[in-house]
Amino acid sequence: MIVIEAKKLTKRYGNGKGVQELNLAVNKGEIFGFIGPNGAGKSTTIRMLLQLIAPTAGELSILGTRIGGDHPELRARIGYLPSEIRLFPDMTGKQALEFAAAVHGIELANSPAARYVERLQLDTKQKIKSYSLGNRKKLGILLSIVHNPDLLILDEPTSGLDPLMQQEFYDMLRELNERHGTTIFFSTHVLTEVEKLCDRVAIIREGRLIRVSTLEEIAADGGHRIEAMFREPGDKRDEYGIRAIDPGAIYENGHHIFHVGSSLNDVLKLLSEKQVHELNIRKPTLEERFMDEYRKPQQQPQDRSVN
Repeated sequence: MIVIEAKKLTKRYGNGKGVQELNLAVNKGEIFGFIGPNGAGKSTTIRMLLQLIAPTAGELSILGTRIGGDHPELRARIGYLPSEIRLFPDMTGKQALEFAAAVHGIELANSPAARYVERLQLDTKQKIKSYSLGNRKKLGILLSIVHNPDLLILDEPTSGLDPLMQQEFYDMLRELNERHGTTIFFSTHVLTEVEKLCDRVAIIREGRLIRVSTLEEIAADGGHRIEAMFREPGDKRDEYGIRAIDPGAIYENGHHIFHVGSSLNDVLKLLSEKQVHELNIRKPTLEERFMDEYRKPQQQPQDRSVN
C-alpha cells in the first residue's frame, strides 16, 4: 500500500518559492527521510500533506484517499510533530495528553504515549509554561503518538533534545514502526538522523525533488572520497589532472578533496607518480553525498511518481 502519493504536486507563492512538480511515493511501514536545507520546500510539502494548505496544481493521496477538499477523518489517522511546539501554557502535561486522547475518543492509559512518559523522563504534573524547550518537545512527541497514528509526520523532531533523549526518541520510532507498522515521514536537515533511522530518503532542492534512493544506493554510487596533500605547495588540481577526474574538486588549506567512481585504481596510479605528503581514501558520508547532489546543476523533475 502507498501511504503518501504525490504526482506533480505544486504549490506556488507570490515570491515564486514553494514546491514544483513533486513526484513522491511513500510505502506503508517505511521510515522515510525528507531532507534539504531551510527554505527548500520541506515545510510547504508537510502543510499540504496535513491539508493545512491546498496545492496549486497536481495530485495528492494520503492513506489511499485522494485529497480534494477537507478530510478530517484522515487527520484522525495522522500524527504530527511540528518543528516549533505551541501548547496551552496553563495546562499540565498530563492534562494536555488527556485532552488529546479524549479528542480521539480513547483513554490516555490505553495510549502509546502513556508507555513513553517515563522513558522520556517528563514530569507531566508540571504546567507547560514551566517546561524547558526540551520538555516541550518531549510533550509534543507524546501528543503526536497519543492516538497510535497510521502515519506519523515529523518536522525537525529532535531540536531541543539532549543526545540521550535523542537516542531514546530514535528507539521509540523504531518500536512504533516495527510493532505497530507506523509509517514515518521524517523531515530534517540533520543527516545523521537519516542514517540512523530511514529506509529511503528524498532530497529536495529549491522546491524540486532531485533524488529518491535507499541509503544503500546512495552509499553504492558514492564512489570514494580522496583527500590528498602534496609535498609541492599550492593548488595542483589542474596541473595534476584532478579536475579531469572530478570537476567539482575542492582545494582548501593545502588539501585537495575530490571524488571518484569506479576508476580508483587509475587515480592511485596517477597519485603514485606525485610527491604525496598525506593521503586519505574512504567512502563518503551521507552529508558529503548530500552536498554533492546540491553542487550538481538543477535538473527538471521526472514526470512519474518514484516508488
